[in-house]
Amino acid sequence: MLKPSAQGHRSLWDVIGERREQAQRLAPPPRPRAEYDTTRIGLSAAWLWLPNLTPAEAKAGKALGKVSADFEHDPRLVTPAGHRHTVRRIRAGSARAEVRPLPRALQLLHAMLGQWHDFAGSLDWDQTHVVVFAPTGMDADPWLDALLEAWPFDYLPGHGFSAPDQTFAAWLPWAQCNELEAANLLCIGIDSWATVDRAGSVKGERMAGEAIAVLNLQRIDLANPEANARWQLHPAVAHDHGPRALLSRRGCGGLEQLSEQLCAQSGIALTDVKALVTDGHHDDNRLEHLYQLLNTHLPDCDLQQHVIGHALLAGEYASGIIEMSALALALQAANSLEGAVLVLDRHASTQTQGWLLGPLQVAVAEPRPSEGAL
Repeated sequence: MLKPSAQGHRSLWDVIGERREQAQRLAPPPRPRAEYDTTRIGLSAAWLWLPNLTPAEAKAGKALGKVSADFEHDPRLVTPAGHRHTVRRIRAGSARAEVRPLPRALQLLHAMLGQWHDFAGSLDWDQTHVVVFAPTGMDADPWLDALLEAWPFDYLPGHGFSAPDQTFAAWLPWAQCNELEAANLLCIGIDSWATVDRAGSVKGERMAGEAIAVLNLQRIDLANPEANARWQLHPAVAHDHGPRALLSRRGCGGLEQLSEQLCAQSGIALTDVKALVTDGHHDDNRLEHLYQLLNTHLPDCDLQQHVIGHALLAGEYASGIIEMSALALALQAANSLEGAVLVLDRHASTQTQGWLLGPLQVAVAEPRPSEGAL
């Protein structure tokens, strides 16, 4: 027979109860249920490989001030007159580069999977949804099928795969507003125009290029702000204007209006921008307008040190994947310079599209009413 507790005896259940109470006192408070901000998204990491920028150089922020612009010729890529096209091509392995779209895209995919282990190993795959953007000339679903055949078992995402038909800029606003369960959206874009189908479409002095761009987008959780990404991104802003060749050379060609719109959207002052990622083309007054913007609105940006010309690094390929690689360049520059980065896409003659990657502006969710409250 057990002794009464007044005589100092404690049963096994007393000990278990005391330990449970102590564990409850020491346990951290429960994590609030996620409440995602649908107006913006975080950019937490990127992996990039361009013809004139290796993944290691990109990670180190070496695109800033980089002037290397190597290119090559391929005897299989010739004009009807027999002249060889100039191309910028990723040097991926010792095998001869394919010149058909699907085989070349698969070569680039296998090169990525062989190089990105450090990056992939840092991701939370259980909380990730992989979004695959198709190369030029391929439909989304067949490309996803081809990618899945090569995908490593170690990197299976907890929330599966999808392949949108839209470009990245068109897909992003929908993704931000869609209440998906995945906290992370890993976007993968692979494309090459150094192919028999596309090299001939590149006009003038521009060169066919290619790229591998991976962006890890992280939803901004208002209920758990301590876990959010460092940098935030809003949807792209577009500004329509007259043909660039007809705009005044002494003005900014509409770049200042677009920059101010982006700053108002993000809550960041234009004078706080530390770097600029742009298309890299200088025709039709593009260089003059860029000079004016830097001289009049961006005091911390030097043309030689803080501007990244995308075309010199990569050449030409699909606009949607250009957007992804430009944002990857912006993230590396932001990490290197500790500040906001402006991204301007001026490929079109009568429209400029822009993004502003800046420090996350803190916002906290309103407390939910308790259950049963009126």
